[in-house]
Amino acid sequence: MPKTERPSVRAWLRDAAGGFLIVLVAASLASGILLWRLQDTVAAATQGQSRDLAASVGRSLGRQFVRAGQLGIPLDAIPAIDRSLDNTLAHVPQLAAITLTDAGGKVLGAAQRSRAGAPTAVATELAVGAQRIGTLEVAAAPPVLPGSHAGLLAGMLLLILPLALLGGLCTALHGAHLRRHRRRLREMLRTAPEDLVPPVPGPRPESRDILGQAWHALQTTAARTAQRRADLAHQAESLLAVDFDGSIRPRLAALGIPLAAPAPRTRIVPPARARRFSLRLRLTLIIALGFALLIGSLSGLQALREHLLRQQAANLGQEDQSALWKQFLSSQTLLIAGELQDLSARLEAAGGTAGAPRDGHTALDRLVLVDPNRQVYPLQGAATDAALLDAGTLDEVLAGRPAQGLRNLDDDQTLVVAARPVRMQGGTWALIGARALDTALQQVDPDGLDEQYSIHFLNPKGRLVASTGRAAWTRLGLAPPVGRTQYRTLEDGGRILLLTATPVASVSGSAGGLLLTLKDVTALMKPSLTLGRLALLLAAGLAILGLALIHRIIWRSFRPLQDSLQTLDELSGPQDDARGRADGRRDEIEQLGRSIAALRHKTLQLARDQAQQARIRRRQEAVMAGELRALADSMDAASRQEVQALIDRQAGPDEDGDGLRRLAEVMGDLRHRLVDQHRRLSDMVIELRDALITKTKLAGLQQELQIASAVQLSILPRSMPDDPRMELGCRILPAREVGGDFYDFYMLDEHHLGFVIADVSGKGIPAALFMAISRTLLKSTARFVRQPAACVQRLNALLAAENEQMLFVTLFYATLDLRTGRLDYVNAGHHAPWLMSAGGELSAVPPTHGIAVGIEEDMPYAQKTLYLQPGDLLYLYTDGITEAFDPAGQVFGDDRLAGLLRAQSADVAPDALIDAVIADVRAFEQGTDPTDDVTSLCLRYRG
Repeated sequence: MPKTERPSVRAWLRDAAGGFLIVLVAASLASGILLWRLQDTVAAATQGQSRDLAASVGRSLGRQFVRAGQLGIPLDAIPAIDRSLDNTLAHVPQLAAITLTDAGGKVLGAAQRSRAGAPTAVATELAVGAQRIGTLEVAAAPPVLPGSHAGLLAGMLLLILPLALLGGLCTALHGAHLRRHRRRLREMLRTAPEDLVPPVPGPRPESRDILGQAWHALQTTAARTAQRRADLAHQAESLLAVDFDGSIRPRLAALGIPLAAPAPRTRIVPPARARRFSLRLRLTLIIALGFALLIGSLSGLQALREHLLRQQAANLGQEDQSALWKQFLSSQTLLIAGELQDLSARLEAAGGTAGAPRDGHTALDRLVLVDPNRQVYPLQGAATDAALLDAGTLDEVLAGRPAQGLRNLDDDQTLVVAARPVRMQGGTWALIGARALDTALQQVDPDGLDEQYSIHFLNPKGRLVASTGRAAWTRLGLAPPVGRTQYRTLEDGGRILLLTATPVASVSGSAGGLLLTLKDVTALMKPSLTLGRLALLLAAGLAILGLALIHRIIWRSFRPLQDSLQTLDELSGPQDDARGRADGRRDEIEQLGRSIAALRHKTLQLARDQAQQARIRRRQEAVMAGELRALADSMDAASRQEVQALIDRQAGPDEDGDGLRRLAEVMGDLRHRLVDQHRRLSDMVIELRDALITKTKLAGLQQELQIASAVQLSILPRSMPDDPRMELGCRILPAREVGGDFYDFYMLDEHHLGFVIADVSGKGIPAALFMAISRTLLKSTARFVRQPAACVQRLNALLAAENEQMLFVTLFYATLDLRTGRLDYVNAGHHAPWLMSAGGELSAVPPTHGIAVGIEEDMPYAQKTLYLQPGDLLYLYTDGITEAFDPAGQVFGDDRLAGLLRAQSADVAPDALIDAVIADVRAFEQGTDPTDDVTSLCLRYRG
């Protein structure tokens, strides 16, 4: 092997690096998308956990305040509320803030944690029966999950790097295989065969392929050699034509030139090799392996993500359960401790058991008194041999230290106990109270109607001693281990239940049992499970589709080579090598070598025919080109020049002998141009006809809009009231032909003036129709209802009753007593008017906080009263003034309007003031189209 063709290490490294980088980039992109989706999923999960925790703490803490309300204690009379809230905040690290307010909104207590994240607040209403006594707002911040992203990135890196290394190795091996085939082809081309084939007609392989490059080089060399041999054969035939004495034939035969006999046929027999797959199938298998590795890595990343999410959810759930259990146990022991405190005071005052209550006088299930000698005196409940406290805890109580917690008795009963020391008869006694855990848990769900959340407690023996949903427990048939935490999901019919189990300690510090909660998370997890299944099916479908598509692309890419091989086989006929391995070799390169060797003997007769065909083709091309030029003369100038350029284009070196195809392309282009030209003419005729029809319709519509605009302006009052006690000016400029703004004024009687300015939502004809309806209804209602609030309320009921188009109108309606200057008004969502006093001071009319008319039927409206002094001026306007825009997008605004009004003189005429405002707005717009109708009403009270 020559030195230049030895496999170099640099080529191996280059192929390996290319494959490594391609796989690394693809896997990194997929991992980035997965991390992005993971971040959204974790954010949604932590937000939901925070909301559930805030709701749970709110319910648990709210029961204490509701209990106090049931006992007749007001919330503001409960002592140390802030300290209780601070203790709750300290026991639950995830809480950010707790606020307690009474029914009037007064804050009774608050606790807040500094440097909390973005919290999620949940408000819990506190009610005693049907009476609401306050609100408890709890805010919980999402938990901080340190290290989860770092672990995920490390796991992804461990999956991506081996995959990239494997891709680089596969690429290096495949590159070495292709280089080996290229060396074999070059060796075949260096041989000196007796005959070489001319170029084979048909599609050529891609020049970018190694096989395509070799095939192109082989065809070029064969064409040149065949042309030289054809010339030699032609000269030999010319010499034989004048060989009258027969002396030339022996000389030509001595030179080795074949004459009458066919050229000897040589055969290239490839070396014997084992049976192998085709190159196409090998490429498909390599890509399928890459797909499998990529899908496997993504599946591993998905499994790792789900494991991290489950671990985080388990930690959050167990922390929430532990916090809620501490809160529940603290509230129950506080209740027992309160009973014991009252009882101990009576016992110490009586100096003995004579002050002990009789059965049923306390809220406790068991109550005992233990003397210093461990003698037990039952005060309440059934007398049993089971001690309420173990010996160690009892010694601590007799030593003067209180105790509280859980206690498991031998008869499978679990109690919530609290004990405190009592000084009697010169010694320390132990007063012990207990409540059954089952009874205490029933306060969580007294009616047992909460099917979404249930609490269950197992004693250390694994027996159920307390539950808020025994039917669900019996139906599920659970038997969890007592000493181990759990966090998993269960199937219950069509529901998905989340089981959280946390071991709890007893009053002595030993194992007290297992606390389980069952929460219905069907609405939260069912979409996720469905999405997971769909994602799995989609991934499998995409993988199958991708493999099928790649397989099809590879087969289509090899189609030119396969067609060439098939053409060669058909031209050369069936060929078998000496060992009968015709079907045993399925490698395309070996088939190419055998086909070339089989076709060599047919090249001489084909070369002779090619010259004749070339002459005929040139004559045909000349005739067709003349006809195409004559046809191109009937086209437009631009198309004619382009077609002439295509006809006169010289054939390139790669298009030798392909003039008919070039003329066929010109004919196809010419046909498309003629069809396109005819289609454009037809489209222009149709568009012209449609334009004439549209123009006629638009002219009629424009005339109708002009009539509608004249009608709309005619229904508005134009003549001002002739009354020396006032001056009135009005102006309306619609943004379109018709608008939705309107104003109106009318004398209710000889001393009272009613006036209104309004703006209907929307533009155009719908707003104009709604404006006419609103004005008519308001004017007819004002004749009978003098109070502005009642009048607007009646108008709102009439408009909202049949407002199917959901239109509404903002308005300012007022009545003015011309004798006293009393102004009663209602502002229904409209801009506040400006009041300019006789002294030149400018102020806004106080609002009445009413909403727009026509939105909701039973909406009350409030009215206010304002007394105008002689010379006071009232300016009313719509948002077409303050929401005007200049070409730069700046808005006119209320401040500019207020500045313009302040700049006017105190005795300015109403019409002059309106004209000044409109002129300033138009100058501000600088010629831009108005965005809304402009309406103004100006009233000066003379007295």
